Amino acid sequence: MNQESIIEECMVRLLSEGLGLDLTDPNLSGTPKRVSKMYRELFSGLYEDPPIITTFPNTEGYDEMIFVDNIPFVSVCSHHLLPFSGLAFFLYIPKDKLAGASKMPRIIQYWASRPQLQERLTQQIITHFVGVVQPLGAMLVMRAVHGCLSCRGVKTGNRTGMMTSKVVGNFKDNPETRREALDLISISIKLSGA
Repeated sequence: MNQESIIEECMVRLLSEGLGLDLTDPNLSGTPKRVSKMYRELFSGLYEDPPIITTFPNTEGYDEMIFVDNIPFVSVCSHHLLPFSGLAFFLYIPKDKLAGASKMPRIIQYWASRPQLQERLTQQIITHFVGVVQPLGAMLVMRAVHGCLSCRGVKTGNRTGMMTSKVVGNFKDNPETRREALDLISISIKLSGA
């Protein structure tokens, strides 16, 4: 039996026996199969190889910040299996290598595609990037609205979010560099209306 079939079988039991729902209802009859497919999609990072980070030699000696902003992401909280989603702001200062601009969103998507904690997600993304690119410094700020806050428990709605950050290298060691990065993030948020 493959993984999708196992998930589908478990969903049938959960919905019919656990929740007492009638799976002959046309709105529920295909739900176990849809949920099974959805989980394979949401957790695709568990089954795929990490994205390859294309790098280019920093032949011009560029040593200022590179900023990829407003990167959307969706993940699933490993505590309640409810989604959390938001925006990421990724900055780095190159040393010998420049990374392709699409690589930051790809790394974020890869690590988000599994049951996660936002704190761990932030750490994994930076560790992956720094391990390959070896920049002078890197900074990641993530803000997400969590389903486990918005629709259960305290029921905060969709405005209360959580922010996490990870800073390494000159972003950690130099307060002026960190302040400049935070200013850039603030400008980005104002310009995008996020």
